[in-house]
Amino acid sequence: MCIQYCRTKGVCFVPKHTRFDGRAVLKFHSGSNVKIGPYFRCVSSKQIGMENSVCSKIVVHGDGSLCIGHHTGMTNSTINCHESVTIGNYVNIGAGCVIADSDFHSLDWRDRMDGTDITKKRNAPVVIKDLAFIGMHSIILKGVTIGEKSIIGAGSVVSRSVPDGEIWAGNPARFVKKAIE
Repeated sequence: MCIQYCRTKGVCFVPKHTRFDGRAVLKFHSGSNVKIGPYFRCVSSKQIGMENSVCSKIVVHGDGSLCIGHHTGMTNSTINCHESVTIGNYVNIGAGCVIADSDFHSLDWRDRMDGTDITKKRNAPVVIKDLAFIGMHSIILKGVTIGEKSIIGAGSVVSRSVPDGEIWAGNPARFVKKAIE
């Protein structure tokens, strides 16, 4: 990457301290607020990752706010932010994960029938605290907080908040045991 410093349209990160392996899709809409901490690493390629996806995607819609801490990494995963996604420091996001703070469409069938479903979608912030580990192919849904030092097992669908220092897994994700301190 040849950019020395990126601060445009509310986007702030230092490329020389950020690593993108392969091609990632980065789409920051006008009015969005994006901050990526130093030493963020994004692995994005069929050849590099353990995942069949082609690339990682980070999309921040409208006036959404995305904040990624330092020394955090993701592999062939997607972050889709409509309102607020906050990812702490030293977080590992495994291959093929999806993090979304929106339902994308209304859950009411009448809204989908009359074409107003997108304007009536529900959003809620996602927070992933420091030192969390998200196992590959997991889905983190709107309104969820993943606690500090918590672990999400591979293939989990997380629809409710996970306390600090716990291991959760499954669909829907449920408590498995306390994490090692």
